Amino acid sequence: MVLVARRVRQWLEPELYRIIRSGDDGKVIPPLYKSNYPHTVAGRTPDLERIARFGPHVRHILLQNRPSEEIGKILQLCPNVRNLAIWIIHGSCRHLVPILEVLKSLRRLSFDPSYFFQDYYDDWKVPLDLPAFSRLTHLEIINASPHWKKWKKLASMHALTHLALAGIVDGALVERILKECQHLELLVTFYLDKPSMDLQIASKRDLRAVQLRSVTNHLEHWECGARGGEDFWVTAEKVKRQRIEERRPVCAR
Repeated sequence: MVLVARRVRQWLEPELYRIIRSGDDGKVIPPLYKSNYPHTVAGRTPDLERIARFGPHVRHILLQNRPSEEIGKILQLCPNVRNLAIWIIHGSCRHLVPILEVLKSLRRLSFDPSYFFQDYYDDWKVPLDLPAFSRLTHLEIINASPHWKKWKKLASMHALTHLALAGIVDGALVERILKECQHLELLVTFYLDKPSMDLQIASKRDLRAVQLRSVTNHLEHWECGARGGEDFWVTAEKVKRQRIEERRPVCAR
């Protein structure tokens, strides 16, 4: 029985590491740290030896309020991650850029570029044309400032088909992104945890632009999507399809 239990554990444990989540709400899945002390997640040390054993099985990672050095070590142990959210990073992120570049399977990224690239003010171009971002198909930008000059490198991300702007979003910026980024199939805007103000933009005629009322509990929302549930990407796609259907001539339905 002991041998059977050990084999079952060996089979199940890699699946448990398909999704890694550590956020401010205290929920940590799967067990990532060497102990549960101190009681706050912020002071714990990751069990890198354990993560290394199952890192190749990891596909989705959310790390919030963690040191940049720790994030780098975890990412280096998870070479096949496809979906990454890194929120509120402590310390310089320069060393993370080459680490992201070697994550060949990475397709989805959620982060605050202004925070990630320190000292990037409103009129500085965020270097989204770096090789580290060249394979992204889905990008969620948190706290997008209104200046197009800062985001103009979005037009160089030719693999990018889905873009989300979370926070207070400027209508003129949305218009410019839709104009300059013809490769985009969907542009989603929303507030976090509170209803969005209606954007007064001509782009409402552009079927690619979808404004959602809000996304509540960002951590749970992200995990739901990672597990195959409905996240804001899926919701926005439904809205877009409904609009397309409504605009079709009655005789064509």
